[in-house]
Amino acid sequence: MDKTERRPFDTSLQGLAALYSQNFLVWLRGSEAVWQQELNSVIVAQQRRADFLIRYTDAKGKQRLLHIEFQTLVQRRELHEELPVRMTTYAVFVLNKYGQVPEQVLVLLQDTAATRRVPDHFAQGGLRVEYEVIRLWEQDPAAILASGLVGLMPLVPLMRGQDVEGLLRASVEVIETELESLQERNEVLAVTGLLSSLRDQRTVVEFFRRRSIMNLLQQTPLFQELTRDIVLEAEQRGRIQALLVQLEYRFGPVPAEVETALQGISDPKILDRLGLAVLQAPDLNTFQQQVPSD
Repeated sequence: MDKTERRPFDTSLQGLAALYSQNFLVWLRGSEAVWQQELNSVIVAQQRRADFLIRYTDAKGKQRLLHIEFQTLVQRRELHEELPVRMTTYAVFVLNKYGQVPEQVLVLLQDTAATRRVPDHFAQGGLRVEYEVIRLWEQDPAAILASGLVGLMPLVPLMRGQDVEGLLRASVEVIETELESLQERNEVLAVTGLLSSLRDQRTVVEFFRRRSIMNLLQQTPLFQELTRDIVLEAEQRGRIQALLVQLEYRFGPVPAEVETALQGISDPKILDRLGLAVLQAPDLNTFQQQVPSD
């Protein structure tokens, strides 16, 4: 795979940060920070691109560089190897290109055992690079919602709180209130749906379906994949239910252990085979012998 290829999450977050760079700057560096310029973040030699890189002026009038990197899943080898090395590579690249070491922020989107252990620095030999780590699930969504910063609303459903639908509803209300442009509003809603799905796919799909804007989300590659998974799951449940109906029609009430065994089957080929078996078996015991035990 070409290293320059970007996944839907990557491109969505990059686009969001670029369009609302002032919002992200205020969030991470305060309202007194003044945006100056978006900078080229492509590392040509490694065919990589940092997610967000800008020049800004702080409250004391000093020019600074801010680099933000977003991370969804964290693999085992990324924990202590790739992620810190990647942040260090970007820091050195920016220093070489712009003559200044950037302030760096690594934003982690999903709460997992691996992301809770991500270090906030790289150290090897005499080289040490430090960066801020923000774990979104630890952030207070109330402050972001109160700010009205539209560009940050897609992050809200990933923040602290058990009520995913409530967070999603609150962020969508801000988006719909603050954005008059239908096209811009739809783009931000799409990113909100994509990011929210990291936490609870089914709740997100049903929320947007109720609001009659599922067509918008279904146009994005990632949401097509998410909804396809849900459709396949529904089809599987339907096939299992059909098997249970056929069994009851042929042999009478289905024992609980047989129903439990069938509910645990996810392989469509096995379900196809059992669909034929229920028609051919002379009795329930013969059919049950063909059901996988685990």
